[in-house]
Amino acid sequence: MSQKKDINIQILGQTYTIKTSADNEYIKELENYVESKIEELKGSGFDSKTQHLKIAILTCINIADDLFQSRNNKTDELVNKIKSKTISLKEYVDQQILSFENRNESKK
Repeated sequence: MSQKKDINIQILGQTYTIKTSADNEYIKELENYVESKIEELKGSGFDSKTQHLKIAILTCINIADDLFQSRNNKTDELVNKIKSKTISLKEYVDQQILSFENRNESKK
């Protein structure tokens, strides 16, 4: 298990120290992602100087939405793969049954 270390990030002008075993680059990617989601809200007219909490909460909701959409998309992809494999397997079984029946008919 990796040793945990302190990494500083800055969100909405505030510095936060995170204790983590993840590497610095990954944490910086998270920081950049959160900041980009915050910037999207600022572009919608929110004042980052007076509405920190509102921006933080709405950013959390937007990130949660991204997560849920991603999960749903992956679930849909998995369901489609399973359907496709099931159809292929059914076709294969049907072919094998037909082949078996034809062999039995020719032996009679």
